[in-house]
Amino acid sequence: MHKERFLYLLDQYFHKTITSEEQEELNEMITEPEVNIPLEDWMNEKWLSYFPEEKLPAQDADRYFSKIVAAIEEKAESPAAPLRNRITFFNSYWTRVAAVLVIAVAGFVMYLVNGKGKENSGSVEAASVLPLQDVTPGGNFATLTLADGSQVILDSMSNGLVASQGNARVVKLDNGEIRYETEKAPGRVFHNTMTTPVGGEYRLVLPDGTGVWLNAASSITYPTAFAGRERKVSVTGEVYFEVAKNAAMPFKVQVGEQMIEVLGTHFNVNAYGNEHTINTTLAEGRVKITERDKTILLQPGQQVRNDKNGKLKLVRDPDMDEILAWKDGVFRFNGTDIETIMRQVARWYGVEVVYKDKIAEQFVAEIPRGVNVSKLLELLELTKQVHFTVNNKVITVTR
Repeated sequence: MHKERFLYLLDQYFHKTITSEEQEELNEMITEPEVNIPLEDWMNEKWLSYFPEEKLPAQDADRYFSKIVAAIEEKAESPAAPLRNRITFFNSYWTRVAAVLVIAVAGFVMYLVNGKGKENSGSVEAASVLPLQDVTPGGNFATLTLADGSQVILDSMSNGLVASQGNARVVKLDNGEIRYETEKAPGRVFHNTMTTPVGGEYRLVLPDGTGVWLNAASSITYPTAFAGRERKVSVTGEVYFEVAKNAAMPFKVQVGEQMIEVLGTHFNVNAYGNEHTINTTLAEGRVKITERDKTILLQPGQQVRNDKNGKLKLVRDPDMDEILAWKDGVFRFNGTDIETIMRQVARWYGVEVVYKDKIAEQFVAEIPRGVNVSKLLELLELTKQVHFTVNNKVITVTR
């Protein structure tokens, strides 16, 4: 099979100009087990350059790629091994693959990895999506607690000077972030705390120039000026750091009893109380993680998981795209269970989640965080593996 011919046929399909003969040829190409088909690359390219004038009708979304999916299901006698070879981005889950479902709705792309033995479980031809109550997404909301205990609601503040803390000026910039500007040599050092609510996120620049992103239901406590031999802050929830380099003054992050030490690096800390572990993931540079009497040196692209009993585990190949997606304004799931998904949904939309049934499937999806909750839930419901009802900001999950 020639790659150029395959990509041509995909383009014809995408633009709805494919002939019946070309459709048959495309179906045959897709079901060739010895060929590694670049489906993911093609889909990424198309949707990155796709800007619809209006939302795609639901019936068109349901039909999108349904013929391709049907061809895979019909002709793959034992689909696990062929799919493992052809669709490399499902490699970690290939033993559980029975069908790959592709849904495209107004530029959103979602894949579902279904469990074996579920007849037609990957089809959305008969999917019934009931209207859902809506909840708007979170936004730039945060509270700044000053040294004297007074609080400033940042999202209601106009741009400009927010407060003065010793020799530091707290300024809100045009892009909404908060920046600390030290006018002269540090005198008395104060401590401030920035807190985001459920459904909030915020950006902060510390006095040393370190960039900080706070996810929903998170906080950071820090000095208004860094002095002495170290730069130390403490966090809860989820926070991403781009630490300004200063070899003479290491940057330290206190997370409960865990200490993270860096000189200059980019890393993410997820320390929500309702997650099973505290996860520190390194994107750039080097960090040292210390918990009680154990220390781990982290390299870029690695993660340390702390099981909250003080046991540290090094993960050498975490999914960096999924971990850092929130900072880029998207939900990204790669073989993620529904409970993990819904914990993120609860924090971002400010909802409560109740489970009536056990949902065993794992989902792969990329959805903008800016959509209302109804759109996110409707996309998940199209898989026919899960159903939601929403009542007064309580989401009930059933099969």
